[in-house]
Amino acid sequence: MLRRKYRSRGVAALEFGLILPLLMALLLGIIDYGYVFFVRLNMTNAAREGARVGVTRQDPPLASSDAIAAATTYLQTAGITADVTATQPDDGTPEVTVTVTIPNFVPIIGFVPTPDNMSVSSTMRWELAP
Repeated sequence: MLRRKYRSRGVAALEFGLILPLLMALLLGIIDYGYVFFVRLNMTNAAREGARVGVTRQDPPLASSDAIAAATTYLQTAGITADVTATQPDDGTPEVTVTVTIPNFVPIIGFVPTPDNMSVSSTMRWELAP
């Protein structure tokens, strides 16, 4: 019985070459979506922080500007640029709503589809309301 010797040199490199595109796609997707979750979490925390500052003010006319300032400072600390608005209802309801919006979100790599627009809002009631 004759046996042939098969050479298996380079098989590992070939297999790695076949798997590498899949691994790179997975890695790039993880990086992009990790950044999306990071930005979204900081937007949520900034909206909460702004609303919290707004409802602790005793002077309602200053509540919106203080809420915007607090949320903007929180976002700047995280290195995120976003539009921040704060509103109070006209019907006298004792609450402040802070909305944080990124109209044109730019991912780090852009390999996988990510949301173009992200918006988060937080509403809190006045602590000193009757």
